[in-house]
Amino acid sequence: MKKIMQAIAGVRLRAKRLTTAQTPLKLVRASRLALLLLPAAALAATIPTSPTFTVSASVVRGCVVSGSTSQVSGIAFGSINFGSHPALQTGSMQTMAGSSMGGQAKLVCTPGTAVQISIDGGQHGQGVQRRMSNGAGKYVPYQLDLVQGVTAPLVPNVPVGLVIDATPLALPVRGTATLPGSTAAAGIYADTVQVTLSW
Repeated sequence: MKKIMQAIAGVRLRAKRLTTAQTPLKLVRASRLALLLLPAAALAATIPTSPTFTVSASVVRGCVVSGSTSQVSGIAFGSINFGSHPALQTGSMQTMAGSSMGGQAKLVCTPGTAVQISIDGGQHGQGVQRRMSNGAGKYVPYQLDLVQGVTAPLVPNVPVGLVIDATPLALPVRGTATLPGSTAAAGIYADTVQVTLSW
């Protein structure tokens, strides 16, 4: 900047030394040269040598239901089918929730998302005991557990922590039915439970 100003001053000084005998054209040219040098000097002083800008993004924790057009209600997470058994059979039967005629929706979440699952008492529950009904006043009791690492009982309407990442996961719910033996009338026993997921 200092050198440029000296050059401009030099042009002006030489212009002042012109005599009346010299052509005024040289004075005009010297003045124009001084004007041309000023914008270049200002431009060189304002352009940064290392321009920078910031780039950022925010990833929000959350989950999405894979395999379902709905993300709020009416989601088919599968069914638990204990199969067919003789009327006099007793004891317990266990089976995992699997695909039903409506398919089996899966859950996908961003890593680190804290998910909780709770399941209500069903349509025929009595206290904390879930029951399947034949529609004629007969019942087969059953319970549900979350099987993921450590088995955790799914007490009606009590949330339980669930670990889910970016891999689609079918809800790892296991049902255990207690066959009552001779007190159970022949027929189809069924129940429907409501699953609530929160994060």
